[in-house]
Amino acid sequence: MELDFATYLRLARAMFLTVPDEWERPLKRDDLLLNDYLNLMQTLTSLSSQTEAINFNLKGTKMIISDPSKTLFAQGLIQFLLISLKQQWTHLMVLEAEDLEKLRKFPQRNLNHQYMGLMTMLLNSYHQKRQSDFEHAWHSYLKLGLFELNLEPVELNELVMQQLNQIDE
Repeated sequence: MELDFATYLRLARAMFLTVPDEWERPLKRDDLLLNDYLNLMQTLTSLSSQTEAINFNLKGTKMIISDPSKTLFAQGLIQFLLISLKQQWTHLMVLEAEDLEKLRKFPQRNLNHQYMGLMTMLLNSYHQKRQSDFEHAWHSYLKLGLFELNLEPVELNELVMQQLNQIDE
């Protein structure tokens, strides 16, 4: 399997411990988790724009859309890892090839529904501390990338590792 979630979690732990210390505008410890959820939701919003899942309804709004951003998807994957570390839900993150293949069985024809579902599950996970919603959002996110956006696991692994290895630089 090209995606090694256990390794990603181990490497993300360093990011989890150091990144807030480098911010110009520090947050209270109680707001770190909120910040992570907001960052992930912003990534999802950007991804929905780049994948042309939404139609802009403001007159004169014309977006130049590129191919789905693989780097942006990898960033979202890391943001899920960071939230799982803070919530102590890391046991939900490690999936095997067979687990990922099961996600293929539930195709989503309309990406709008998938993005809205992800947002809803993340909000429930944050506000109601619902581990099951976070797990479902994680699976849905992986399904989106691997099967709807057809991202190659080998390339996704490289992008995730590049971002995680920037921690040491």
